[in-house]
Amino acid sequence: MDMMVHAAAHVPETGKAAILLSRARAATAAVLPRLAGIEPDRLVSLAVELPEALEETACAGDTRWRAPGGELRLDALGGAVEFSGADAAERFRAARERWLCLGDERAAPLAFFTLPPATETPAPRLRVPGVLLRRDAGGTHLVLSARRGVETPAALAETWLGMLAAFLAPAGVAAGPSRILACAAEPAAEAWCARVERTRQAIAAGRFAKAVLARRLRASLSRRADIPALTRRLAAMHPDCHVIALPHGKARVVAATPERLAIKQGEAIVCHALAGTARRHGGAADDARAAAALLASAKERREHALVVDAIAARMAGFCAAVAPVPEPAILALRHVQHLWTTLAGELRPGVDILEAARLLHPTPAVLGQPAAAAAGWLAELGEQRDGLYTGVAGWIDRAGDGDAVVVLRSACIEDDAAVLWAGAGIMADSDPAAELAETDLKLATMLEALGTAL
Repeated sequence: MDMMVHAAAHVPETGKAAILLSRARAATAAVLPRLAGIEPDRLVSLAVELPEALEETACAGDTRWRAPGGELRLDALGGAVEFSGADAAERFRAARERWLCLGDERAAPLAFFTLPPATETPAPRLRVPGVLLRRDAGGTHLVLSARRGVETPAALAETWLGMLAAFLAPAGVAAGPSRILACAAEPAAEAWCARVERTRQAIAAGRFAKAVLARRLRASLSRRADIPALTRRLAAMHPDCHVIALPHGKARVVAATPERLAIKQGEAIVCHALAGTARRHGGAADDARAAAALLASAKERREHALVVDAIAARMAGFCAAVAPVPEPAILALRHVQHLWTTLAGELRPGVDILEAARLLHPTPAVLGQPAAAAAGWLAELGEQRDGLYTGVAGWIDRAGDGDAVVVLRSACIEDDAAVLWAGAGIMADSDPAAELAETDLKLATMLEALGTAL
């Protein structure tokens, strides 16, 4: 065990990090005999329950997930195993069937996954993190994962503790809050409004019913962005959103997204439809009037119905039963409020959250309707999306359960540069100026958080 102690020697020997590391050392020592009997090329995880006192342990992870209301918090680092390409889902499913979890069985190990933007072919990428700190109603757990190779059990344990040491390494003191120095929109407001008008005319000509146009905003920051501070600020400002941060090439994608594509537990799945937008106001009475006007708007209700009907039709393809669709409600966020419908279904055997997300994505809320005609129109306009904007991010556990969200109200950040995205659903009776204002409201989510970080 001397090697394992050495691997974690640079972590401070006092405080929460030291306690966590000590528990991990004891847990890895306890499972060494079992590790010896595990055949090579098998994915293995070790789950360790942690006391409440360690719940707020600082960490230097590359991935963060904050579900609304604090129902689930995930912090992770590294990739024990990764899958990408056309057959990624199949290879991950095969690995999942042989995935062994040691230690506390209540803490299900998991993989993070992404699907690309709505304008691209939805090929998944999956990554099982080497270190995962999971906090939910079941408590706080540390999960260490690796692919079993030909190394000795002691060497595998050393790898786990080395990854944990990197995860717990102090991130350093920030130089001060960031400021936005300059912004440039692509396309500019006038050109984007012209695109909206062209799209309206194409809809009137019967080419499609709806298309979603996006705007990109490039921002220069006064210093390198502090991603942990940014996610903390977003979670505090937008408690009804999923706040996520994950690697994307050399950059990090950060989002406070209001749109949960689907959540699966057992055979039950719930999908969310979000379309139709109104501004939030300063007072409760004004907000209530705006919400009532949103519910009464023929244009917004038609846009919302397109999304609901498309999701319900797709759910029928992989669900044994779909519950009746309720009337839309209002989801009130910091800057805007949306028409919001939840759809529930009973899954057919063998459908996991990744497969459900792949079959649902992209919805008309982020692409248009019909999908092929809308995609063709966006290609004709030359619209391209990057930074995972209108893609999907999610997690999936060994049982195939998990959560998936649409990447909206997002920024792709590298050092002191950020690319922000926002879009609007264009219908035949859309007003270009109003749609432009809607994108400004959506961009405010990230602009406000980037302007001054906690």
